[in-house]
Amino acid sequence: MSLNFGHKILQKAVKQYKYYETPDFNKGIEGVYNTYLFRTEGKKLKKSLTNLHGILKWGPEGTHIAAKNLLFQDNPDCWKYFERTALLWTYAHINDEFIDHIAPQLNYALYVEREDLLKILLRKAEEYLAREEYKTEEDYIKQPVYPSTYLIHFLIEKWGMDNPVKDKVMQYGKGLGIYQRIVDEWDNSFQEIEDDYWNSLCEYHLNGLSLTGATREKEEFIAYGLVPMELLNVFKVRKKLGLDVPEIKHELFQTTMAKSPVLPTGYEEGRDVRFQLVERTIKEQRRFTIEEIVEHLRNELGGEVELFY
Repeated sequence: MSLNFGHKILQKAVKQYKYYETPDFNKGIEGVYNTYLFRTEGKKLKKSLTNLHGILKWGPEGTHIAAKNLLFQDNPDCWKYFERTALLWTYAHINDEFIDHIAPQLNYALYVEREDLLKILLRKAEEYLAREEYKTEEDYIKQPVYPSTYLIHFLIEKWGMDNPVKDKVMQYGKGLGIYQRIVDEWDNSFQEIEDDYWNSLCEYHLNGLSLTGATREKEEFIAYGLVPMELLNVFKVRKKLGLDVPEIKHELFQTTMAKSPVLPTGYEEGRDVRFQLVERTIKEQRRFTIEEIVEHLRNELGGEVELFY
């Protein structure tokens, strides 16, 4: 695991995000459980049930931070945490109807090839876009949209799934921007596209990590960190379709962060303590302790089963 990079933003990202540190998994579950206790205290329980999935986005030490840190450290367990992130973020996406805000979940779900999660997310997006305020309120009508958001909707359709919101999404914002060439040349050989273009996409990603400024334009890829997920998903879809992919020479693609996921990852939501905590609370409409959930899972799956916390 090298910590020495020639690119200054790569150096800054490693220092800022501390990818070399081991994730604190105990801190992750504690944060989720404390939020759970607050949301379900006393009379709050029944009022919280419809939105209880929202707490699954807490505890980044056990989701996207764990995934990225373990990937940087070339630990194969990272793929389980990428899939877990895709699942938990999908269920946690509640009442957040701006077009950009669902893009990270879509990218993570495609990254680990969870079509079931993509369907859930697209259904949510379809519901948001059908709301009356999208026709009447300026905040929605004139909302900015990241170029990579258009790209993920394009890729989902190319993946072979019905995407009922792609054309609607394209009515907002200013279009594909730097990714327009990918769409325009999709049916051509990507090997014929010059290295400078792929390098510019890597630079675009690095400049969207909020490490070179604090404007909205500089925050496009915060959810992905050094993982160039938008480009990896481009190549994933092309490989599925039997189309060629380029060899990117930029330093970003020489890091472990540009590896493609190993699938299946080995993650199972039935062994995920925090997911089962929320799911069983909603189903049974009662509060649980972590110990109770663990006991239930071990009784059902076997005492030696490996659980996710």
